[in-house]
Amino acid sequence: MASYLLSFLFLSVTLSLAIAEKPMHFHFYQHKTVSGSNPSAVKVAKGPIPLPVGPYSFGDIIVLDDPLTSGPEPTSPLLGRAQGLYSVMNSPTVTWVFNIVLTCGEYNGSTIAIMGRDDIPLPVRELSVVGGSGAFRMARGYVLLKTYSVDIINGDAELELDVYVYPAKL
Repeated sequence: MASYLLSFLFLSVTLSLAIAEKPMHFHFYQHKTVSGSNPSAVKVAKGPIPLPVGPYSFGDIIVLDDPLTSGPEPTSPLLGRAQGLYSVMNSPTVTWVFNIVLTCGEYNGSTIAIMGRDDIPLPVRELSVVGGSGAFRMARGYVLLKTYSVDIINGDAELELDVYVYPAKL
């Protein structure tokens, strides 16, 4: 009986700490450029089944090193990079695995690890924060992702990211 009471007390304290915790919020614009002479995203594997719209096929794998800026214009101040990859599914859906690498300010050099399914036609999508490094070691949280603009012919896109991060308490 005492072990049940102790377990209940531990669970209550843990839940109250989790509820009181406030996430850190970051806002970025991600600029994905696949066309032109200086792309930030490169197709490294070509899938066998073309999708009905756009330049992609089921099974494509794209490696990216996209700039993250404070505003929607590519000339906005650079805050970091989105580095990783995404794979194209057999629908207008991709699976993301990437790091947000912060390159300025208080968190310069820290990373936030992101993973998840992006159902592109939805107005707002959610990805998971699954870790990080530096100030965000063992972080958790989520990303709300919106398409700001897209060129359906060549695949260039600007995405708006709202990142909510709960850093680990070490």
